[in-house]
Amino acid sequence: MAILEALNWRYAVREFSDKQLSDETIAELVEATRLSPSAYGLQPYKLLVVKSPEIKNELLPYAMGQTKVRDCSHLFILTVNTTIDADFIEQHFAHVERERGLEAGALAGFTQHVKDVMLSMSAEQLQQWAENQVHIALGNLLTTAALKQVDACPMAGFENQGFDEVLGLAELGLRSAVICALGERADTDVSSAERKVRLPINDFSLEI
Repeated sequence: MAILEALNWRYAVREFSDKQLSDETIAELVEATRLSPSAYGLQPYKLLVVKSPEIKNELLPYAMGQTKVRDCSHLFILTVNTTIDADFIEQHFAHVERERGLEAGALAGFTQHVKDVMLSMSAEQLQQWAENQVHIALGNLLTTAALKQVDACPMAGFENQGFDEVLGLAELGLRSAVICALGERADTDVSSAERKVRLPINDFSLEI
């Protein structure tokens, strides 16, 4: 499916069928999310993939009545690191050095530059920055899903604290930021037949 055709095909699914996505499809969506752009390549987030019906049922009370959290094939939960500090940055660039076959410390100058930039932010600013990075990854996930004709519904409207408690995220140094239900649209989802509405091109795009 061509990219613009895929983006016109996709919509925020309201009802999912009981069809389960294949492990191969999920692996490809995970990999597309992993390969998303991220400032300095830092990726201050982790992806949780929830397939278990039991866990999805536990999360449902914190989903603001959105039953698609329970009914979808898989629920992707994008979480952000609660600690972004010098150790986090140093570990990242040490990993880059190993992956690229560089000598240890070869990127010390750039590592220090990144620390100077990032650690000048407040804790609140760092968390906002991390959430911005998550939304870039979410966009990559949604586009890839559309190209594969996998239905998706991204959601920011859920009770983060409840999700975090059910999933034990605090112990992992993470907190939930955004979720995305994935699967196949149900035949009864009337939203699938509605015309996609966006701003007209002349109102959306300005040429200077």
